[in-house]
Parts: sequence; C-alpha cells; structure tokens
Amino acid sequence: MPFRFIMEMIKKCYRRKGFGKMLLAAVAKQAVKMGYGKVDWVALDWNVNAIKFYEQMGANVLSDRRICRLTGDALQAYQNANV
Repeated sequence: MPFRFIMEMIKKCYRRKGFGKMLLAAVAKQAVKMGYGKVDWVALDWNVNAIKFYEQMGANVLSDRRICRLTGDALQAYQNANV
C-alpha cells in the first residue's frame, strides 16, 4: 500500500489550519470502519511541532522503531532474491 508523508501532502501555507487534524480523523475513521486496531505513521525526529501535535491527539510516539527502506539498485536486485 503506497503512502506519503503528511508534511508532503499538506503544503506549508495550509499547515496549522486544521487540515492535518481533518486528514488524521478521516484516516482513523476509515481504520475503525475497516476493523483495524491501529494506524502507524512516521514523524521525523526534528519535527517537534508534529510530534507535539500527535501526542496531543493521543498518539504514542514510539522510540524503539526505525524506518527501513529498500530503494533503487538494492530494490531491483532484491526482487530476485532466493526465497
């Protein structure tokens, strides 16, 4: 399932106007409707405003997770891995 960073979805001039809250509320509503038990997303560690916002909405900011990304040549090469 493809994803995008919210900061990429909401242009800077529209931030702090409630659009992020609306977007996350819509995602939460859809997740509950579909029977999902959680919604995960990424917050960059330097983005303290976003982290504060997420904590205020009740999200747990997990410190024990790391993003792993397979791209470019490595992605192309791994598609043929022996499984």
